Parts: sequence; structure tokens; C-alpha cells
Amino acid sequence: MSAIKHRVKRLTSQLEEIAQRGLDRHIRLGVTGISGAGKTAFITALVNQLLQAESHQLPAWQVMHQGRYLGGRIAPQPDLTLKPFDYSGAIVCLKAQPPSWPPSTRTISEIRLALRYLPDKGLAGQLGRPVTLYLDIIDYPGEWLLDLPLLQQAYQQWCEQIWPQLQLPAWREVTEAWCGRAQALCADATEAEIAELAGEYADLLLQLKQRCGASLLQPGRALLPGELAGAPVLAWFPLPPHRLAELPEESVLKLTLESRYQAYRDQVVAPFFRDYFAKLDRQVVLVDCLSALNQGRDQVDQLAQTLQALSHSFRYGPGSLVTRLFRPRIDRVLFAATKADHLTVDQHHNLLQLMHSLMRSSRRQPRYFGTQMETLVLSAINATRQGQVERQGRTVSVISGTSLDGDKSVRFPGEVPASLPGNEFWQAQGFNFQPFSPPDWDGRDALPHMRLDYALQFLIGDKMR
Repeated sequence: MSAIKHRVKRLTSQLEEIAQRGLDRHIRLGVTGISGAGKTAFITALVNQLLQAESHQLPAWQVMHQGRYLGGRIAPQPDLTLKPFDYSGAIVCLKAQPPSWPPSTRTISEIRLALRYLPDKGLAGQLGRPVTLYLDIIDYPGEWLLDLPLLQQAYQQWCEQIWPQLQLPAWREVTEAWCGRAQALCADATEAEIAELAGEYADLLLQLKQRCGASLLQPGRALLPGELAGAPVLAWFPLPPHRLAELPEESVLKLTLESRYQAYRDQVVAPFFRDYFAKLDRQVVLVDCLSALNQGRDQVDQLAQTLQALSHSFRYGPGSLVTRLFRPRIDRVLFAATKADHLTVDQHHNLLQLMHSLMRSSRRQPRYFGTQMETLVLSAINATRQGQVERQGRTVSVISGTSLDGDKSVRFPGEVPASLPGNEFWQAQGFNFQPFSPPDWDGRDALPHMRLDYALQFLIGDKMR
């Protein structure tokens, strides 16, 4: 009897969701970005604003500015197979003494909000009756999204693409030893030898990310394996294209790597696309330009390639009743440069221009398919205060906050280039944008932010008229 009740409850939930989508009162919003871009902080702040913000904190969000927003609450999660987004745990971290940043995204999670508002259009607006918009926020690692191109590539093609990246001068010190071992692996390598080298490749990717600032790393699950940690489906790696071509077809090494690559595509990447990614209506991509600038020219160049790979992975197209019900497409995508509070306000325009420069080739496809695309500079949770100091007879803009080691700090963070600097600049100097701890916050007011109201207006403002 309990099984029957569970099926009836599930069916009722599905029918209710179909009805809400048919009425255009349901949005699936994906939030992604390479680890460290601030996904957890962004979602926590977004939920916090929707639950307790006041109009003076969100002036650009029209439904709030016009006094039509009645409030929000966390609703029961629609997909019980997904891990819930730990909003309460993130709030505990931010309210602690001293405060700490919430743990980073490690797997897919979800939270549903019920947003109550008074419409100003249509029959409901004329009757003055409040309506509810259901907002599902799906948090997933950008590293997993970077695997979607594998669905269109054979193992040989992937090796031809990935091997040259491992030879980049900026990374050779980290990759040279592993590349040598991969080239020397015999055609009849044992299962244990292949597994050992695959584990070393996963460690190599982590080193490239942490030490070298690399972002375009595949397979993404090698970095964030989630429930697949230790599974054979992750025990594969690239071979030099010429070495792969030399191996006989019956080679154990070749057969093993090709079969595991295919299994990864079919059993890991394809279900992620089908079950989660392909159902999104709108998308946020968070970008940490400042960390890339700290690392150097090669890292910024690869960030541009990563943004292009991310933007080409989405299924774009204008929304309609039919597509929303049966074949959702992303009709709005927001690319947001995060950690704006780590800069003085006068540098925000340069950061926006740098984003435009990095995304020059990434903006064409969404526009071609009729998707609205926006680029924004924001801070989901302000960790600093803006200020000015006198220095040698001049007034200088600075920021003040608490460093990660707990020291109070007043800094002039430096200037952001409005476009990618030439090689001469990188040889002469570099960047040193330092992170901050979260602000002291008691939870009575909404979290301090910068331009989250603009993000809300772009992402859901049109649905709350």
C-alpha cells in the first residue's frame, strides 16, 4: 500500500509540475562555473535575497521595486534522487564566528523556491490575486559540463585535442613526467598498470588546476568524481596520438582505454545531459577572471577557450509552451564575472570589458538561436567595503576587509585590463588579487551583495509581471 501511495504522490507531483509549466509559472535555472568561481556562495545569496530581502536591497528587481513581491519560501524538492542544496549549512558557515565560506560544489544538488507575487498583467493582475512562481535551482560542477563535447568525439579525436594541451610551456614542468610514462606504457599493459596511470592522471589534472590555474580539463569527473570515485569507468587517460596510431587493434591498452572512454560517454555523460542538463530553461555561468589573471597569460587564454566550450554546450532557443513542456531550451543565459567586491568600483567597467573580450567568439551561437544573453559583474556576498585614502597628496580608492588568515586589511587591489594584455605586459608584471573571508553577518538582514538584483531581473523578472 505504501508503494502505491508513493507512486500516486509522485504522479500528482509530476502532473502539478506540468500544469505549472503550461501556465509559465515554473523555471529550471542551472548554475555552473569552474570550481572556485563561487557557485555555492551565489546560490546561497540568491536564496537568501528571495527569502528575506527588502526593496531597498534589490532596487533593480522590478517586482520588488514595485511592491508586488510578497515573499518566498523553500518548497519540497521535486526530484528526490538529487542531493538537496544545503542552504541551511551554508548559512551556518556564514554566521559563524569567525565566518567561513561554504564548501564548494562537489556534485549535482537542487533547491526549489515558491515565490509569491502580485501580477500586473493578464486576468490575475486584473483580479488582484497573488500567484506563485516555482523556481528550481540546479547546482552542478562546470567541470562536468565540459565533458559534453565528448558525446561528439571518438577516443582518437579526444586524444588529438587533449594531448597538445598537456605540452603547453606553462604546464610542462607539471606534465612532463606523466606524459613520459604514458608514452612508455606497453601495448599489453595490465589492469593494475592502467589503473595506476589513470589515478596519476587524475592527480595531474588536480595539480594543473591548483598550481597552474588550468580550467579546460577533461574528463571533468576525474576532478570531481562524486559517487564514481574509484570506479573503473574513470580509469582511462589520453595517449599521444602517434602512439595510439601505432598500437595494433587487438592491443589490450588500446581496447581498454577505448572501451572505458565509450562507457564514460554512454553511462556518465549522456545520462547527465538527458536527465538534468537538457531540462534547464535558463542558465547562469559564473566566471572567476581574477584568479586567471593572477596565474598568467596561458591561463587567461584557456579561460576564454573554457567559456567557449561552456557556451557551445547549451541547447539554445526561445521558449514556447511546446518546448517548455516537452523539449526545454535555454532562452536566457547570464555570464557573470564574480568577486567584484575584490576590486574598487572604478575597475568594474574594465572587468566587464575583459569579459566581453574573453567571450567574443562565445556570444554568436546564443544570439543565432534567439537566446537572450547578458554579461554582468557582480558580488553575490560582499566581503569588503569600499573606501578612500590619501597617499602622497592624492585620493586613492581602496577596499577593506578580513584576509583568509584573519587579519584586517586595507588594499589597493590594482587595475584590471579592459582587454587581454600583450606578452610584454606579462613579462614586466603580473596580478595579485587576494581573496577575503566572508563579512561578519548575524543573519537578521539579507546578505550584502552587489548587483544580484540585476541578475534576478534578467533571470526571472519577465516571469513575474
